[in-house]
Amino acid sequence: MTERGKATGKVIPFTPREKPKLKKLPYTDPAIKQLRREREKQQQEMLVRSKVVKNVGIFICLCLVVYLIKTFS
Repeated sequence: MTERGKATGKVIPFTPREKPKLKKLPYTDPAIKQLRREREKQQQEMLVRSKVVKNVGIFICLCLVVYLIKTFS
């Protein structure tokens, strides 16, 4: 241990009614982090899938309309 005269560093005074100056990082379990990542990834995949299905449906409808217009013209 260093003696009091030789100690260096910044001392943060403790005042109970003030907001703390140091940030407290919330601890999250690694397993919970992994589950959250997987859930977010699944949500992103579902959004992409629904957009793709919607766009493919629109494309097929347009192709059908163009085909019907060509056959009856």
